[in-house]
Amino acid sequence: MKKELLKMIIEKTEKSASDWKKGAEGNRSFLVHQELYDQIGKTEFINAARELECQGLLKIEWEAVGVDIRRIRYSLKDLALIYEMSGIRPKFQVMEENMADVENFLHSVKGLWIKDYLRDCMKRLEQGKIPSEFSKREELFRCLKGIDGLKEPLYKRVFSKYCLGDSKLFEKKLESTVLSIARKYHTDIEEGMDHTQVLSQLFIEEYSQELALKGPLRISVDGQEINLGQFRYGAVLNSQMLVHAKPQSGQNIKRILTIENKANYMAAPYDEEAVIIYSHGFFTPKEREFLINLRESLCAETECFHSGDLDYGGILIYRYIKQKIFPDLMPCQMDEEIYHKYEKYAVEMEPGTLKKLKKLRMDEIPELMEMKELLVREGKGLEQESFLLASGEPQENAELRCR
Repeated sequence: MKKELLKMIIEKTEKSASDWKKGAEGNRSFLVHQELYDQIGKTEFINAARELECQGLLKIEWEAVGVDIRRIRYSLKDLALIYEMSGIRPKFQVMEENMADVENFLHSVKGLWIKDYLRDCMKRLEQGKIPSEFSKREELFRCLKGIDGLKEPLYKRVFSKYCLGDSKLFEKKLESTVLSIARKYHTDIEEGMDHTQVLSQLFIEEYSQELALKGPLRISVDGQEINLGQFRYGAVLNSQMLVHAKPQSGQNIKRILTIENKANYMAAPYDEEAVIIYSHGFFTPKEREFLINLRESLCAETECFHSGDLDYGGILIYRYIKQKIFPDLMPCQMDEEIYHKYEKYAVEMEPGTLKKLKKLRMDEIPELMEMKELLVREGKGLEQESFLLASGEPQENAELRCR
């Protein structure tokens, strides 16, 4: 039972902020209570303590000699021997090993968000705290290294096979951890993104990225010009097209309109002067890159609008598009008039969502401040699909009035 008592001493030492560190000195003690006796049995506990006292590793302070122990005292200088006898690796060695691995990995990656995560890991290790995800550290680091090297989208199972040698292991064992880290440290990831959208920001795809749009947009692909205006009911650019297609300059496009929901995008009529784009929520990196190229090809007079849900998530998506793609973005059908027109379809917000909405800063999107205040007052959000209803009946086309 000596090992059990030694483990108790080690556990108490390792809970300290510094006693476990290499070269620590000083005397420590702990009171003995019934719970400690119960772990190995009172008689066994007392016998083990007496034996260790004879070996000079601790001192017993008796409550009743031979019957009950009040306190056990030990010296930190004896920790090396205590660890050896217990068969447990010293905590300082475990920490040093982890810190060395983190330091080496830190120098091997380029992504700032991964570096920020690793620096936080170093701080926790210096405090004697091993991040819980380090139980799968080797596999986690392989995934982060793989993500750091991605320049083009890769299907999730292909990524898993490439990094881990198993096409399903990432999804089963690492995905939730990577998502959690990315949400905390990646600057392109917004609160309202679902797990698929977060993975897309990391260039990991569950399915091919596709950008749906309609309008007189001319693009160049491998030196050949294509007029998407010939597809009046819309065109879809897949992942490879997003990489190779370049918007042509000097186009007579007066408006860009992004629409959050597919039903509304499909219902929007073709406009000879506008390019209408389905945003499906948050745009992926390749979609974002294509749209930035589109923005740079437009004339200065082109106006950019976004139409989305009148709720917390809709505001986050609007802010994201304005921050990342179209800095002069303006809202379309995201105002008090539209809300009251369709308010019978409004749905009560969850208390947690309403609380987040109240705290949401509007410095970068003051044009939606009145909309936010209305939502807070009403406590209800309005989904964009409601705009397709008139007198309770679905409508095939919905007029979009921007400005």
